[in-house]
Amino acid sequence: MFTKSLTNASLTIDSAEGITQVSILCTTSVAGTVLGTGVIGGTSSGALNIAENTSLTLGASSGFPITGLTINAPSGCILEITGSLG
Repeated sequence: MFTKSLTNASLTIDSAEGITQVSILCTTSVAGTVLGTGVIGGTSSGALNIAENTSLTLGASSGFPITGLTINAPSGCILEITGSLG
């Protein structure tokens, strides 16, 4: 299990880390963002906002590691992150 309180920083997850599921909770009024690097049908990924008291859980049901995901907590934002290691 991986745990981190992220503020005024970014965290990039690639397959080498072996994280198969990640949960993110915003505990402040300043939103954080999550951005993937995938492309579907020629459309690039866009950033998702994670607002106060909102959580987001991402993972693959197959158990393969997450890759190409950047979590950003700007100044004034606190994101509580937990990750399951495969």
